[in-house]
Amino acid sequence: MPYEYTPPEFLQNQSVDEIHQRMLNALPEDIDTSEASVPWDFTRPAAIEKARFIEFQLNETIKIMFPHWAYRGWLDLHAEVQGLTRRPANRSFGYLVVAARAGHILRQGFQFATVANLTPSILFEAYEDITFDAPDEDIVIPDAIPWGHILKYVPVQALEGGTIGNVPPDSVKLMVNPDSNISYVTNLSAITGGAPQEWDDELRERVLEAIRYGISYAGRDADYVRWAKEVQGVGNAIVEAEWAGPGTGTVRLFVIDLNGLPANQLILDNVFNHIIRPDNRMERLAPINAILTVEAPAPIDINIAASVLLQPGVDISAVTERYKQNLNKYWLAASTEFTIQDVQAGHGLNEIRYVFIGAALADTPGVVDYDHTSLLVNGDTENIVISIGTFPVTGEVTLSVI
Repeated sequence: MPYEYTPPEFLQNQSVDEIHQRMLNALPEDIDTSEASVPWDFTRPAAIEKARFIEFQLNETIKIMFPHWAYRGWLDLHAEVQGLTRRPANRSFGYLVVAARAGHILRQGFQFATVANLTPSILFEAYEDITFDAPDEDIVIPDAIPWGHILKYVPVQALEGGTIGNVPPDSVKLMVNPDSNISYVTNLSAITGGAPQEWDDELRERVLEAIRYGISYAGRDADYVRWAKEVQGVGNAIVEAEWAGPGTGTVRLFVIDLNGLPANQLILDNVFNHIIRPDNRMERLAPINAILTVEAPAPIDINIAASVLLQPGVDISAVTERYKQNLNKYWLAASTEFTIQDVQAGHGLNEIRYVFIGAALADTPGVVDYDHTSLLVNGDTENIVISIGTFPVTGEVTLSVI
């Protein structure tokens, strides 16, 4: 979140005119200080330079001294002090269903693509070698495939980092270099997790959290959240301690990605490996007796319908996308309003509040107002409980113009 910066009192009232007037007032009274006089002309440049130094340079110096207002490389230095680094852009990850001739080996790096339309194709590559030796039993494809071909799940990752690789189901249907051994390609589910390089505000919050809670390796809730957020693509993590019972040493992390969606399997694996370090116990972050489980929360589909009054010339589809972005931000706030401990102790209940759904719509750029009687959330006007281990996900958003 942005933090408002107010110049300290000693740097206020330091405009060019104010500084210049004080310089003129300091001259002997019998000297002509009117505009265009020699004293006026000679003192004006100094006043300009001093004002620039005070109003810009000194204020910028103060800003970069504190993580609340630091930016770019200066913020990176504050992060380094806390043992943090800015997360690079994350590449999306998901699974394709591929039909190939029995015995065929699809090599890591083999490339697939979406169909080019008004935008160029988006490229994906196989994450690992896949041998088509036995079919994956839970795949159901309505289309017929050639005899002797086997259906397998193929994990793929976008070639390019960022949200461009987040594509809906049935988008990836092509091979960049066609292979006669492969007869069918598609993604039955969305490919998710792509996110841009960590923004200043996101890094700033991680830095301030580290300052507030301290850098600890004791295995506190704050430690697990901090460790999870060090992984590319992680937006937030919710900690459930001893979920398998008291004294079990079990810790469960529910991970949400930077797009406000349940994290994909690659992000979950990366979080586990980052914290547990199964290949190098000397680098393990979690306490020795901790048994960690990392999961994506079960999605709760939230479908919304409403009638809206738009500003002149505003496109309803653009407003719908902006509204979805507002909703994704609200899901995170709603699901973390109370901690798991508060919920289990009965001190609070996380829920999606019907009135806040309307507030998010009213705050959407392009919306003048909406018909309050038309707003339906999952076909109703009631709040929706977010139970432990679940997370709201934006479903169908249907906005009609009044």
